[in-house]
Amino acid sequence: MGIFSYVESFFSSPPPTQRFVDRYVLVTGCDSGGIGNLIAKALHRRGYHVFAGCPSESSFRELLASRDRSSTFHPVILDVTKDSSIQACARMIAANTKEKGLFAVVNNAGCNEGFAFELTSAEEITKAMDLNFMGPIKIIKALLPSLRQNIRYNIQKPSKQQDISPRIINITSVLGRTTIPFYGAYSASKHALEAMLDTIRVELLPWKIHVTMIEPCPIRPRTGTPTPVETYNRLHSSPHITEQTLSLYGEECIKRAADFWQKLYTGEDSPKDVVRTVVEAMEVGFPKDRYVIGTAARMHVMMNDFLPRWVIDLAWGSMIRLIGAWPKQAKELENGVVTTE
Repeated sequence: MGIFSYVESFFSSPPPTQRFVDRYVLVTGCDSGGIGNLIAKALHRRGYHVFAGCPSESSFRELLASRDRSSTFHPVILDVTKDSSIQACARMIAANTKEKGLFAVVNNAGCNEGFAFELTSAEEITKAMDLNFMGPIKIIKALLPSLRQNIRYNIQKPSKQQDISPRIINITSVLGRTTIPFYGAYSASKHALEAMLDTIRVELLPWKIHVTMIEPCPIRPRTGTPTPVETYNRLHSSPHITEQTLSLYGEECIKRAADFWQKLYTGEDSPKDVVRTVVEAMEVGFPKDRYVIGTAARMHVMMNDFLPRWVIDLAWGSMIRLIGAWPKQAKELENGVVTTE
């Protein structure tokens, strides 16, 4: 029975009252009202020393004001698209953690740029790749020395006092394995990130540093969700999208597609599900390589794994037609009307 209890301890979270006084963690993307903010505060309540990476001055000030003068909660301005900001953060963490090193990185910073492919600028695609893909990769590169230092610190303890291995937890998306219409730029950036993380996980096996991905569907945010009208107005004001392109789709198509995109973007899953999963991945001995969160996400994965691609394409095409997002000139061509560009 003792053996089973020992093994079980590696796969189940410790009780919520347990404190982790030697564990320092970095959480990126701690903007106001976002998931990173919730993750950072949840980990701090459980006793972790938390470095909360804030992407803006305003989110930094908000977290600074709400930390209740705690010496174990450290808001820091961190723009994961800027090398200078990343290196400054890495130096600050090394100076504060000293011989203990960093126990975990939670890569949460990200964005949802773009829309339908022809209505998405190259600049928006680049921004998605910079923030969702290159940002986490640069963070991992910069903080690997601190993660290795945690291993050195831990291995010097008596065996009964040794902690579990350090880890890199990444908030990716189920769209890093599947795709849906109007999410091309976002999905491409998450596919790239997951491919790199699969490689990094194997390459870090000799160091016993775990690499985990958390794959939710789009999460219901507390603030900042664009409305269909805002999306529509953004498209019409964009200098990268021509009137000719807009006329191909027509106003009705764009409005219907924007409404569909917005409903997907707001999502059904609660941010609390992500926070709960991060805590689990942080505290089990051997975290999973992937955590798929929510029924919708699991259905996406199942469909992608078992259905032929042409069936999935046909289903999405039928959905686009059903919601009225079929392009104006495509409908005209189906009816035998030829419009010259």
